[in-house]
Amino acid sequence: MKNRKNLILKRLLPLALCLLAAIYLIYHLTSGLRSNAQFYAVRPYTANDSQVFTGYIFKEEILLTSSASGMRNYHYYDGEKVAANQIVADVYGSENQLISQKITDIKKQIEILRASMSLGKLTLTEVNRKIELVSYEITQKNAAGDTAAENALKDELLILMAKKDLLSSGKDDYNQEIAVLENEKETLVSSLGLPLESIVTPGSGYFYSETDGYEEIFTAQIAQNLTIEHYDQLTDIKATPRTNVIGTLVTNSQWYYATKVSENEAEGFLVGTTYECSFPDNSHTEAIYMKLVSKETSASQTLLVFYSSSLPRSFDTTRTQRMQANRGSYTGFRIPSEVVRAEDGTTFVYVFYEGVAEKRKVQILWEQNGYYIISSEINDPGWLKLNDLIILNDTKLYPNKFID
Repeated sequence: MKNRKNLILKRLLPLALCLLAAIYLIYHLTSGLRSNAQFYAVRPYTANDSQVFTGYIFKEEILLTSSASGMRNYHYYDGEKVAANQIVADVYGSENQLISQKITDIKKQIEILRASMSLGKLTLTEVNRKIELVSYEITQKNAAGDTAAENALKDELLILMAKKDLLSSGKDDYNQEIAVLENEKETLVSSLGLPLESIVTPGSGYFYSETDGYEEIFTAQIAQNLTIEHYDQLTDIKATPRTNVIGTLVTNSQWYYATKVSENEAEGFLVGTTYECSFPDNSHTEAIYMKLVSKETSASQTLLVFYSSSLPRSFDTTRTQRMQANRGSYTGFRIPSEVVRAEDGTTFVYVFYEGVAEKRKVQILWEQNGYYIISSEINDPGWLKLNDLIILNDTKLYPNKFID
């Protein structure tokens, strides 16, 4: 009987050991599984290395004045090119604010319709996508308290909505609607009687109705030889707008943008180089190429002077505004910076591959807002590739760890 018990124990012992080994293996396997694993798909991306400045616009312009006071009716829109000896505005003795506001509103409608027709050949899908993007940007600017940029984007949104309506209607243009609005405007103007004075341009140029009193201070000629000391003197001047000024005539399309920044903000900007720039507070949303013509550094401050010979009609020439200049761009893969690890001088990430975690080496090109732009040019085995799935929410990764 004793021998029989010993025989049973001998047979059960290996079975028990196998069972314990299986339980041990299953425990470690399941402890390595992550049922809530999250992944980041590797995609191509181009990031702009940009810097935002606040500065001043310098341009050559002639003030247009009137000897009479009263309501003004402008014959040209802001930014329109005007020939010499043309009537740009009439001054009426009437101060009817209701009629004045109606005329202003009609002109705004006409501007929106004209701008929508100038957007070019866009599909309804493309316009809807732009509307979504601009609407999202408006909410972002509103949340950040950036009212100037928000208002500029609202104007862009109105233009896109008009473009959408045009495409949806199947019509080619808004010419008929614009003609009706122009007739309505002329009827309102006629009710004012004869003008007291008509303002005529002394030469050709670009007409703007808005003035700020700095027209004879921030000139293009001064910008050509601007120094930090002179810049500080100019920006300390408190200009007093003149009375009975009808508008201004910018005599040519050449203008300058000057800004004083820290050495760090000015780093990477080289004299003689042309940069792609945008103006966040401006209703003109397309890029303008600006050439850096001057750079002076003193006491950790740097004066940058940019130049352009392009003055788009829709560009708002408000004296002080922000400009975003792109120093360059980086193209590669964009990945979260927190997933990048370093070991023995090698930077890498963990990716999900055939059920387990595997290392993939990366070469960092640039960092921006919590993300790295890494090289996409290395095709050797062991390097991160397009469409790889980076493991996000696991800080205890190791090669061949099982991932569910």
